[in-house]
Amino acid sequence: MSVQFLFEVESVQPGEQSDEKLVLVSTDLLYKSSGETIFNGIIPVRVNEHGVFVSIQAISSAFTSKYLRTETLFRLKRYIKRMRDYLDLD
Repeated sequence: MSVQFLFEVESVQPGEQSDEKLVLVSTDLLYKSSGETIFNGIIPVRVNEHGVFVSIQAISSAFTSKYLRTETLFRLKRYIKRMRDYLDLD
């Protein structure tokens, strides 16, 4: 199963805590061979001084495959970690 992961930051909002941000990430998963869409939606991610926390509830409701859950979680977290310094509130 060869899957392409596409992420794009839609918006950055203040979080529940003063030092926290809620990042809404547009997520697309496609089969590389056929280009067929597996998933298209928004996944929320919390970012604070302690780390990057992807919404497990959103991932679990979006995918039944353990591979897709794990891989999406890992790749989305890595994407946001790299973007962390550039995430300004809308």
